[in-house]
Amino acid sequence: MKKSKSAKITAVVFAIIIFALVVNIVFLGATGKHLISGENIAEFARNRSKKEAVEYAQRGQIYTSDQEKVAVNVKKYKIILVLSSNRTGYGEKLAYVKNISKTASKLAPILGMDENELTTKLQSAKDAGRYQVELGSQGNNLSASIKKQIEDLNLSGIEFSESNSRYYPLGDFCSYIVGYAKSYEDQSIKKMVGEMGLELSYDKTLKGKNGYKVYQTDANGYALVDGTLREKDPTNGQDIYLTIDSGLQRDLDYLMSNAYNESGAQVVTAGVMEIKTGRILAMSTYPSFNPNERNISTFNNYFLEGTIECGSVFKPFIYADSIEEGKYDHNAYYNSGMYNVYYGNKLVATIKDHNHGQGWGSITYDQGLYHSSNVAICNLLDKGYVTKEVLTEKLNDLGFFQGDTMDGLACSSSINAYTRSSAGKLEYLTTGFGQGSTVTPYQLLKAYSVFGNGGKTVQPHVVEKIVDPDTNKVTYQATTQYSKQIFSENTVKEVRDLMLGVIEDQQGTGKNYRLDNGVRMIGKTGTGQVVENGGYSTSVYMHSFVGLAPYEDPQVVMFITFKSGDSYAQYMPNIVKQTMTSALQVVNQYNAPDEKTVDESYTLDSYTNQSVNYVKSKLESKSLNVQVIGNGGSVIEQYPLARSKVTSGDKIFIKTEGTDITLPDLTGWSKKEVQTYASLAEIQLVIEGTSGHVTSQSIEANQVIHKGDSLSITLS
Repeated sequence: MKKSKSAKITAVVFAIIIFALVVNIVFLGATGKHLISGENIAEFARNRSKKEAVEYAQRGQIYTSDQEKVAVNVKKYKIILVLSSNRTGYGEKLAYVKNISKTASKLAPILGMDENELTTKLQSAKDAGRYQVELGSQGNNLSASIKKQIEDLNLSGIEFSESNSRYYPLGDFCSYIVGYAKSYEDQSIKKMVGEMGLELSYDKTLKGKNGYKVYQTDANGYALVDGTLREKDPTNGQDIYLTIDSGLQRDLDYLMSNAYNESGAQVVTAGVMEIKTGRILAMSTYPSFNPNERNISTFNNYFLEGTIECGSVFKPFIYADSIEEGKYDHNAYYNSGMYNVYYGNKLVATIKDHNHGQGWGSITYDQGLYHSSNVAICNLLDKGYVTKEVLTEKLNDLGFFQGDTMDGLACSSSINAYTRSSAGKLEYLTTGFGQGSTVTPYQLLKAYSVFGNGGKTVQPHVVEKIVDPDTNKVTYQATTQYSKQIFSENTVKEVRDLMLGVIEDQQGTGKNYRLDNGVRMIGKTGTGQVVENGGYSTSVYMHSFVGLAPYEDPQVVMFITFKSGDSYAQYMPNIVKQTMTSALQVVNQYNAPDEKTVDESYTLDSYTNQSVNYVKSKLESKSLNVQVIGNGGSVIEQYPLARSKVTSGDKIFIKTEGTDITLPDLTGWSKKEVQTYASLAEIQLVIEGTSGHVTSQSIEANQVIHKGDSLSITLS
């Protein structure tokens, strides 16, 4: 009886379940939703078995005008050691670390770790039941060559996590222009963001746009074969090519760095520009920083943003305005030494010439510029040689006292002291010789271009072109931009003649800047006072020089300034003479007609990850001079870059993953060729001599060297 009742209950329950299932199936068929939860079953199934992954865009790279890499993307790796024996292997190959002591003994030397410490770390993690372990800073940011060394050990249980980072191969090289980009991770999305310099101002152009891929997975979360549902390819960032010449920039950085470190200067900065086009050829500021280390003391680009009382380098613009207004007399005399400034009948100041007011007696205004006489400027401004309103307009047209941008980089404004409501005659006169009012080095460089362009200024720029690396299409090409006509060509010629006297006249303040190669340079010296603690310093000044060469038809303009004591005199003339000579060579080469015919040229491919023997054979078949760096079997870097045009006999550098580098015979190599080799080999290079070709080297040819070694060469 009990059994019959139990059977009935079971039957009823079973019937209810069957009924519920039938109803749910009917409901699901009609609505597509689960009866109880209301969940859309089809949607749930689709979502449960699909994943979306980010397809990352590659950040564009930055190159010099001669195609040296300035900012590049490099893959970095993090080592992961799987310790759990539950990890499924592939066939007979283990997928976990079985022999901890053996693994530690092999890995430790490569990672720079203590073998016993690594063994203990791995064993402790295994004993604690951990599935895998990472090695902290010593296991992060590993290079591709280190990764390959570890892979070649054929150890089990080792995996790598890959990430992209920004690397600056040239280190402290035009750092305030280039800036830096930094990697972040935001909600599992990896980002690389420009934070300074061109990396910031061109961040949108450089970063590109990420794509995505949506794919189906199996129950274990692995992608199914042909399981891609939809995808969008990333749009890689575009490459930026600078106007900077790598050799000139390196040389200027070297000279400026030495001067800064040895002279005790607070700041040194210099800029070099092709005067006809506005192309910045080099720009250097110290203290500087290495963007790989970001050891930054100030984020301001002193050349673009530093406001200074520049001193007498301002004087040629006063002379130019007087000539332009038709009031200047080359034969007129004035009494040098001191100039009394009156407000009504009240003496308010006495302005002195820089030789403590002694002056040079009665001299012409032309001689006044050669001597850099403040009293000459006071006479020009105060005795009818210049109209204040006209001069103010000219100074504004030249770009003084106003902000600007250069390829998105901020160029600071400055102060015109004599236009303030409280200003009087004294502020007007002192502005004429670069005191009281402020300017920036950038403003001076731009304004001085008026003397090389027939009375117009040129707009400086540092970005030459932008290229889509996937199509090689030029998406932006810089063009030369001039101002309106500010001075007549006759005025410009007369001022150039005056500035020639500053350099060539025996009494000229710039005679120490005469070039040694026979080229005549024109220019102007200046010494401005520096405000410290609410007053003018008695020991620190702004020592400046502007030079243009050659005199007959200027091609290059250079501005340099030291915020320092008198030690500047030991360094500035040498820096200017070496840099100006090299800059003229760069401009001449840039503007020279291409003598190589199309038939002789060859366009390089990308040889990364290809066999060294194959690449060497292929390039040598084109009569190219192949220099292999390292004893590895695969190419990891090359110079010149892919898509560069080369001709028979050109040197092609290919870097391998091997660490043993056999040094070639460098005799006859150019300075740039040796610098390129040293940069790729990551060795320290010391150069004796400034020009010519290699005549000797400190390490004999065919000797094996390694990263970090030092090599000295002599040029003559």
